[in-house]
Amino acid sequence: MTQRRKLAFTTALFAAALALVVASAATKAVAPLFVAWLPLVAVAWVLTRPEPGPNASDGDPPEREAEDSAVSDTPAGEVP
Repeated sequence: MTQRRKLAFTTALFAAALALVVASAATKAVAPLFVAWLPLVAVAWVLTRPEPGPNASDGDPPEREAEDSAVSDTPAGEVP
C-alpha cells in the first residue's frame, strides 16, 4: 500500500468513526459507540503494514556472516 493510499484509507476510517459518534449523539443511542472503535483499530492495522518494494522484509531476521559475529558459534563448555 503506497503512502498516499495509507493516508486516504486512514482518513476514511477516522471519518467513519467520527460519523458513528455523531450518529450516536444525534439518535441518543449508545450502540454506535460500541462499533466506533472498529475503524480505529483498523487504522493501526493499516499504518503498521509493511511497504511494498524490493527492500520489503519477509519477516525473517537477516542472516549474519560467521566472520562478522563477535560471539563464538560453539556451545558453552565445548572446545573448538
